[in-house]
Amino acid sequence: MASAELRLALPVDPARDAVAAALADQGFETRATDSGSLEVTRGAADDETGSPGSPARFDVHVSEVSEGTLVVFENAEPVAPVPGVAGGDDVREAARLAGARLAQQGLLAVAEPVVGAIAPIPPAPMYTGLAASAAPGYPGSAPGPVAPPYGAPAYGTAPAGAVTPGSERTNPLSIVAIITGFLFPVAGIITGAVALAQIKRSGEKGRGLALGGLIAGSVLTALTFIGSLVFVIAVFIGVAQGETADPYGQQEGGVTVAPDEQAPVDPSAIALGACLDSLPGGVIGTDNVVDCAQPHAYEIFHTFDVADAAFPGDEGIVDAAYTGCEAAFPAFVGVEYQDSTLDYYFVGPTEQTWAGGDREIACLLYDPSTEESVGSLQGSGL
Repeated sequence: MASAELRLALPVDPARDAVAAALADQGFETRATDSGSLEVTRGAADDETGSPGSPARFDVHVSEVSEGTLVVFENAEPVAPVPGVAGGDDVREAARLAGARLAQQGLLAVAEPVVGAIAPIPPAPMYTGLAASAAPGYPGSAPGPVAPPYGAPAYGTAPAGAVTPGSERTNPLSIVAIITGFLFPVAGIITGAVALAQIKRSGEKGRGLALGGLIAGSVLTALTFIGSLVFVIAVFIGVAQGETADPYGQQEGGVTVAPDEQAPVDPSAIALGACLDSLPGGVIGTDNVVDCAQPHAYEIFHTFDVADAAFPGDEGIVDAAYTGCEAAFPAFVGVEYQDSTLDYYFVGPTEQTWAGGDREIACLLYDPSTEESVGSLQGSGL
């Protein structure tokens, strides 16, 4: 018994309908049986010589397989020659033509012979825009473009795994992105984004490089911003703490000066060894003087006048105070200033008080390790 089989990438019911349509193109009539098979018939026809042919009769069985549907053409009784085809087994020829038609429609998955069946059905050639008569071997085929095989990509697109133009080339901008992402973070973000867009269109390599540049640029930009913010906050906090801890401002050498707080001195309050509880507004007055046996902030250890000339400016007053106070420091404390744990502050004339005749600088000794001292520091050797 001659037989042949086709495999269609369709479920059973649509596969049965597709086979029936392909057979109808050959002039066959089909009828579905209760078992789900197709009973295929065709009336008598003339062969190529014009002699009357005998009726055709065969069955088509369909069953579900992993690829979709297995279609088996099986000879039920002798079949008349297929018009237009010279010789050959008519069941196999009907299967071949049906398979070619189904392949043309993109529905054929695979065709394999069974014992005694025809050889595998070759892929049908594609004909575009030709009349049905111009496509040999496809009786009844309609003119017009041929659809791609079932499951194949549309014309003009590359199949999966195919090498497309540019797929072996690394996108140049992706290399720039990974470099600039670390050196110039913002540029890395921009070039990385542009490179990703180019790679998506061209299919080039380098997506990892572009993505790495974009990520590196984003992270470093964020860290730079956070670091800058922390630095600014730390500077403000440091300035605020410095002003709180030392309202007079520290100068080089640990000498505390406050030229902006220099104010007129009450001569009656200035006396060598006098102790002061505070200096409100930087002014030495009788209200500031206390007994050195009581807790106090400063002790006057030296006074002197600046040369009577034009006002030397705040820097000139500071320089004069450094020179005069440090020169008198050892004689009063008993140790050189550089070797002492004590420090000094001074009060001197401003440009305004200079105009009124103020020339005196008062050197004030204090212990930076404590807010207030008790007793005189003269000769302490500290």
